[in-house]
Amino acid sequence: GRRWLPLAFLALRTAIGVFARFGREQSDARTRANSRMVEYIQGIPVIRAFNLGGARLGQFQRALDSYRVTSRRTTTAIAPAFTIFIATVEIGFAVLILVGAWLFSSGALSAPVFLLLLVLASAFYAPLLAVGDAIAVQRMMQNSVRNVNAFLRSPLLPEAIQPQQAQGFAIAFEKVFFDYGEGQPVLNDVSFRIPERSITALVGPSGSGKSTITNLIARFWDVTGGRVSVGGVDVRELSADTLLGMMTMVFQDVYLFNDTIGNNIRLGKPTASDAEVEQAARLAQIHSFIADLPQGYDTVVGEGGNTLSGGQKQRISIARAILKDAPIVLLDEATASIDPENEQLIQQAFNALAAQKTLVIIAHRLTTIQQADQILVLEAGQIVEHGSHDTLIANDGLYRRFWRERAKARDWKLGASLPATADSTHA
Repeated sequence: GRRWLPLAFLALRTAIGVFARFGREQSDARTRANSRMVEYIQGIPVIRAFNLGGARLGQFQRALDSYRVTSRRTTTAIAPAFTIFIATVEIGFAVLILVGAWLFSSGALSAPVFLLLLVLASAFYAPLLAVGDAIAVQRMMQNSVRNVNAFLRSPLLPEAIQPQQAQGFAIAFEKVFFDYGEGQPVLNDVSFRIPERSITALVGPSGSGKSTITNLIARFWDVTGGRVSVGGVDVRELSADTLLGMMTMVFQDVYLFNDTIGNNIRLGKPTASDAEVEQAARLAQIHSFIADLPQGYDTVVGEGGNTLSGGQKQRISIARAILKDAPIVLLDEATASIDPENEQLIQQAFNALAAQKTLVIIAHRLTTIQQADQILVLEAGQIVEHGSHDTLIANDGLYRRFWRERAKARDWKLGASLPATADSTHA
């Protein structure tokens, strides 16, 4: 019997390994199918607008087909083992009853012993059948644990061993290089200084590195080379709580949680009173809209704020930033979703937000940054121009070309460049 014990353990271990492998394949196929489902549902407006239902639905259908094939293969591979296991338990129980009845009838077993045998057999029968379900649950848990472990093993930005305290809120980039690990530099030898309590604008074409600069200031990433400092201290030598506590960020793409408007604003300062939340909303020019809602500040905005317009979400995010009242403010094209009627009011809110603060703003609307203390013009990951609006306009450089193009865009009219049609000729 002892000779067979290692073989039994080996067989059990092999079976568990096979089940785990098929379980991983099924889990991966299910993840891909779920991803396609979410993508398809979220992209329905775009799919319908461009009449791409068949093409996009085809990708979703292929993901479901892959999941179905994988599930069928997993079931086909595992089913024989489970069938043999359950059949063995069922047949063994039946044989035990028959043998016990034969022994009892032949007088080899007394009635009490026979009844005890039946009770013990019943007590072992149900748990043995439950082992099959337990193996399936164990397989699902194993896949879940695998995903959690993969997440926990993801590399983290190292925390400062001996965190230092920033001396002020000036920002400096010193010969900064950065790439996202793809070998293509996003920032290449970038150096500049943002004085405390000043306004600095970042201008440049898409992909020039503007958003990357704000991400490095907040230390969402670490530089590949060089140094980023806040208050004279390398951001890598500041604790994450200290660094982010000094900053307020307003992004172009605003995300609101599926909670009330008041609680979404209160993210800027969890201990804020209702009066402070309302004051921040007034400064962000959103209070009147909120007050007109049936539940006011207790209105739930839905997942991602899907019950609000882009401009309303943007103003709520501005109210959140005003409430936090941090000494450094990062604005990433924050007026992109604001309608012209409210743009001036939002600019006034920005002025209140940026008062006596170190402000870094990314803007494509050059008219909003004319009063900036300095403008950094980026191209291909490098600073190609640096100065005030008047200085850059006087130079025949990239900023001046941007300004001219924006001026042309303001004068553009629908149909102005369209060729004349037969009807227009007769008109």
